[in-house]
Amino acid sequence: MSASAEQKRKIEENRARVLERLQKKRLGNATSNDKTASSSSSTTHRESPKRTLNQILDPPTKTLKSKFIDFESDGSVKRSKTQDQIQKVEQNRLRAIEIQNRLRDQKESKQAPQQAGEVTYGPTTDLEKIRLNKNNPDSVFDSRRGKFQPPPIKKKDYIEYDFATMQDTKGGFIHDEDRPRHDEETLQEWQDKQKELEQLKKAAPPIDIDAAPKCYECGSLDIDLNLYTNFRKVRACRQCIKKMPEKYSLLVKTECKEDYLLTEPELQDLSLLPRIEKPNPHGYSRMQLFLRFQVEEFAFKKWGSSEGLDLEWERREQNKLKRKEKKYQDALREMRKKTRAEEFTRKLRHGKSLNERHVHDWAAPVKLSDNMIKRRCIECGIEIEEVVI
Repeated sequence: MSASAEQKRKIEENRARVLERLQKKRLGNATSNDKTASSSSSTTHRESPKRTLNQILDPPTKTLKSKFIDFESDGSVKRSKTQDQIQKVEQNRLRAIEIQNRLRDQKESKQAPQQAGEVTYGPTTDLEKIRLNKNNPDSVFDSRRGKFQPPPIKKKDYIEYDFATMQDTKGGFIHDEDRPRHDEETLQEWQDKQKELEQLKKAAPPIDIDAAPKCYECGSLDIDLNLYTNFRKVRACRQCIKKMPEKYSLLVKTECKEDYLLTEPELQDLSLLPRIEKPNPHGYSRMQLFLRFQVEEFAFKKWGSSEGLDLEWERREQNKLKRKEKKYQDALREMRKKTRAEEFTRKLRHGKSLNERHVHDWAAPVKLSDNMIKRRCIECGIEIEEVVI
């Protein structure tokens, strides 16, 4: 009893001390406030009644009363539930319990094989348990602790890769841009490729070997289908094509024009010279290829022989030189005329020909015909033609 009395005495002293502090605080706030504000507030508002320390520490609970609404003891509105609402609440509660149990069973079933496949290395410390988060395999936010728990680090004996879905990212620096891509092929390229494939499919081994086409040079049955189908059934095997490029090599249209002196209409006529077309590597128009010995036969037939072709080539080269020389002489003559005109203009500019009359100093006449001569002034360079009667 003595102890309880001592505690009560201390409580009363503490209450008195707190009340004294509150009163001092109120007096300090009252002196610092503006007098006008205090007077206006005192006239407009009623002063709140002073409360004791017990009233401040233990405020009385307000009881709400209404004729139309029923309140609970804690002040909340009392709501009456019907029998249907009560049954629905009970059904939802049972369904939630069932869902919670099912999710817990699924989590345990998933956790069992993961724990069986984990490899541990010695005893784990508290820090490792926090990192691995073995109690909770999924990364969740614990609202009670207020921390984000990361997913566990799952260590297995091996890592399985699916090579069917993996892609080569060229990490080894193997560049393959030179290889043709299928998405960049044009329609004509695709058609040419299909023709080549059809030729390969059609090239079945011959049934009658004696009647089968054979190479002109060595008599082999392994002839090149490209020459056989596109150049009027030229029979030549691949080895002979490599051995004799002076006969079976392919020429472009520019070489046919410059070396064999053929014209554009002759090269465009397929009845005279068959050809094949391929994409130009420089991106221009399609490249036309002709077989060398066919071009030579047609050129020798056109110019008579190889000597006639050489003579025609020399004649054209001489004509080129003559045209170049004539062009040079014409340019030189034009330059001389401009030089004479500039010289005469310069003399006039300096006043040498002013106030005096120019007298032509004619050179010896040049006879043009029987009754025509040409004279030229030595000083000014003017030329005249005279008729001799």
